[in-house]
Amino acid sequence: MIYSFQMKKLIFAGVFALISVCAHAQQPTKITFATDWKAQAEHGGFYQALAQGLYADVGLDVTIRPGGPQSDNPRLLAAGALDIAMASNSFQPINMLAAGADVKVVMASFQKDPQVLMVHPHVAATSIADLKDRAVFISDSAKAAFWPWLAARFGFEDRQIRKYNYSLAPWLVNKETVQEGYLSSEPFTASQQGVTPKVFLFADAGYPGYAGMVMVRGDYLENNSDTVKAFVAATIHGWQSYLWGDPAPGNALILKDNPEMTAELLAYAINAIKTNAVAGDKASVGTMDPARWQQFYAEMGQLGAVPKGVDVHKAYSLDYLRQKTGEK
Repeated sequence: MIYSFQMKKLIFAGVFALISVCAHAQQPTKITFATDWKAQAEHGGFYQALAQGLYADVGLDVTIRPGGPQSDNPRLLAAGALDIAMASNSFQPINMLAAGADVKVVMASFQKDPQVLMVHPHVAATSIADLKDRAVFISDSAKAAFWPWLAARFGFEDRQIRKYNYSLAPWLVNKETVQEGYLSSEPFTASQQGVTPKVFLFADAGYPGYAGMVMVRGDYLENNSDTVKAFVAATIHGWQSYLWGDPAPGNALILKDNPEMTAELLAYAINAIKTNAVAGDKASVGTMDPARWQQFYAEMGQLGAVPKGVDVHKAYSLDYLRQKTGEK
């Protein structure tokens, strides 16, 4: 009996080892993740996870596909051309849900939307409310995102809109105008041109949206639950490493993917994100709160900035998150 038991143990150990070897020998799961703009610090956690092998450690072969001025991740997700992509703001998943698209947000890189308006330093303005009669340079995508909020909350009107073609030159020349931007980008570019702007962060004016979210098609989620969980976990670790560790590995890949990027802008952006707690703290980065989603929908609905009759809780899922995460 003793001999038999020992033999069984040896056989079991051998079988287990064989299964482990086979599992590790499996080809990594390929994922193409589409960002919402050219490679930048606002994507740093994804690039850090790729550079440090965090995705590879969980069995993923991730390709990051940078966006640009013509990027339209919501449309491509709805059409099935993408499985997993970045959502820039909380409006996108809600509007997609209202239109019948089956998508869910599974993590939020930023606890605060880094969207800002900025003006020349001489302009007599102390808040966003003081800008409602001035011309505002905004992108086409902003018209369906934060512009309705500005209109409903502060009385902005469409007559103020000037087309932003991703160059600050018109704003620099027209010194009484307003420029949209990201806290971590446009203010730096303006300062490089000799203008230190007044900057108004939407989040400081009560804007409750998340940003830099990971949004996934419903059918992909259903069939690849473990893959998405692994991607989210590795990405959160990537953000923790990028913001509270050494960002050099991620920055190297960002600079490779975006020749227009500079090391100086990356350093400025990381500091702006950390100083303003855009990503939260190390423990909360990536997480989401159902009450926060409800607050966003209730406030935007009251302002008429989102469609009525949407069950906002269907726009996201917490099933792919660990609400408390630690370092790798």
